[in-house]
Amino acid sequence: MNNQEILNELLQRGSDYANLNVERRIDTAINGQHPKAAVVCCSDSRVIPEEIFSCSIGDIFVIRTAGNTAGPNEKESLAYAHHHLGISLFLVLGHTHCGAVDATLHGEHCSIFDAIASHIGNETDPKAATIANAKQVAKELSALFPKAIVAPLLYDIETGEVSRL
Repeated sequence: MNNQEILNELLQRGSDYANLNVERRIDTAINGQHPKAAVVCCSDSRVIPEEIFSCSIGDIFVIRTAGNTAGPNEKESLAYAHHHLGISLFLVLGHTHCGAVDATLHGEHCSIFDAIASHIGNETDPKAATIANAKQVAKELSALFPKAIVAPLLYDIETGEVSRL
């Protein structure tokens, strides 16, 4: 299955797909993890990538930071996923009602908010800012992993829908 097919499959799965039982946990403990994609998403407790993509244990490699940013440590984790786990599909999952984007729009400062501010420029609409942030993080990852597919996505926390950006 190629990366585009994997992405399409993740976006179309039903909520009953996930296999989180003890047998799957034991299997991955014995046979290792073989994730098909890496997901950079927000730490927001309402954003659960395993549920959003209906994934089982070992299906996706998840990096969570406020505002789905990718600083040096996150990029090193993704490099590990790429070089050691063979992942060449990276998803950047922004979401509606993002507190980190909102804090940035309200002028709060820390390294994460400053990174988001550099991604969104003069944008003042929260949803548009979230989209701009996800696209910029995806652009940065594309530069780091030029042979990989990097897809920016938007998760709507009210409807549960994921859309490509």
